[in-house]
Amino acid sequence: MSISAVRKVTVGVAVLLLAITAGLTFLTWRVDEHSEQRLLARQLAQVGTLLTSQAAVLQVQLADMGQVAVNTGARPDTFARWAARQLQQTQQSLSLWRVTDGQVSQVAQQGLEARLPADGPAALGSLKADGSLNVLGILPGDPDRLAYALRPAEGAGDLVIYAESPLPKGHRLPVTSDSPLSGLDLALYLGPTADPEQLLESTAPVPIRGETQRTTVPFGTGQVTIVGASPTHLAGGLAAALPWIVLAVGVVLSLGAAAVVEYVSRRRAVAERLAVENERLYRQQRGIAGTLQHALLPPVPELEGVEVAARYVAGVDELDVGGDWFDVIEKGPGRCVFVVGDISGRGLPAATTMASLRFAVRAYLAEGHDIDVVLTKLRRLIDVDVDHQFATVLLGELDSGAGRLRLVSAGHFGPLLVADGQGRLLECPVSAPVGVGGPAASAAALELPAKGTLLAFTDGAVERRGEVIDTGLDRLRTAALDADGQPLPSLVDSLLDALSFEGQKDDTVILGLRWPG
Repeated sequence: MSISAVRKVTVGVAVLLLAITAGLTFLTWRVDEHSEQRLLARQLAQVGTLLTSQAAVLQVQLADMGQVAVNTGARPDTFARWAARQLQQTQQSLSLWRVTDGQVSQVAQQGLEARLPADGPAALGSLKADGSLNVLGILPGDPDRLAYALRPAEGAGDLVIYAESPLPKGHRLPVTSDSPLSGLDLALYLGPTADPEQLLESTAPVPIRGETQRTTVPFGTGQVTIVGASPTHLAGGLAAALPWIVLAVGVVLSLGAAAVVEYVSRRRAVAERLAVENERLYRQQRGIAGTLQHALLPPVPELEGVEVAARYVAGVDELDVGGDWFDVIEKGPGRCVFVVGDISGRGLPAATTMASLRFAVRAYLAEGHDIDVVLTKLRRLIDVDVDHQFATVLLGELDSGAGRLRLVSAGHFGPLLVADGQGRLLECPVSAPVGVGGPAASAAALELPAKGTLLAFTDGAVERRGEVIDTGLDRLRTAALDADGQPLPSLVDSLLDALSFEGQKDDTVILGLRWPG
């Protein structure tokens, strides 16, 4: 082969390898850009989840205030006590209003004086009585405030809970290094567009500069638009420099196949880093859901004459909050009312319904109603045809001093009694689940031994796919007998360890009550 031919082959191979290198460089740049956009979109989605969760918490808080106002006849002193909890750490304005024949009048005011929207109290009178969180807009002042209100349903449509929360000075939100917003330039706007007049708060000067993305999430009856950008490379400095690395390696190693090997190995490293980042984001989002769920559940109380222990475990494969719950209300020495329930479905609607039923039980008991009357009243709060949800509920009244237990159930398992080295499931009248319709059953009275342990639970503790329910109940009974004699918190933990299995998706609640005799 002549020198000219060799040169042509060499040039041809060099051109071909340089063309391949150029193509690989462009592909790397495109993959890196795509990864940046995906990571930024995930970050904005996480911020949206936080906002939606906050809206749900605000709705539950205002709904609770509305329920208390209804149950107490809208007494200003009662409203003031409930509102004081909200005002301990914030500079809010909270007020209670009544709508009568189209006229709106203030019943009670706590915190800062209310500014009200431009059309004044009339803005409150036009709200629908459906229990929704209504965002009324940004009120100018020093500082500006975000106004929102809730008009309860279920026969309380003449009352309105109104609140104003101050926005950060200059609408600039300070961000610490350990904040989930660290490393992002964000701006939050009220409404479906990024209107500068509707800016809620931002972590950087607006408009946000750079390669931005935006998303819109629901916030009560309104919307919040999130505009974000990252001033740094989310995938890391190596990913940012990777296109240039590939180009340099391709030029240097254009006479050999090592350039391809180098590119593949580096791309694999980038893919592994992206996988680690995705896993971290998954754990962080699941942690937010779990934190919200535990925030909605009550603390385990300390009762005189009755020891109480409770555990809640979320389904391992879910990111949404669930609807399982428990509560224990003291009625006197050695006496208490307990409730365990399970809302159908998952997510914020289930969590909101769960909180409403839990506080409704407390309100009805505070009014002096018996447990079977409480269950009857709960059946009026949700309707599966309207709300697309139903709930199973077990209510029990324990009097350890008298050795008596009263039970009533709406589609829920009866509790397990462990005493004298034996365990048995207690039978009680069972009616259809709450929200399905039909009358509630009457409470049954049962005699209790001088000392024992009562275990109430949700279906996540005993149900497994492809297995009859009796097998799961026997498994629970056996595990409880094996752990009998342990301190009550340890017994409940042992039950969870014995009943959990790989791939469990349903939430689990176990509530234990023990009387020493």
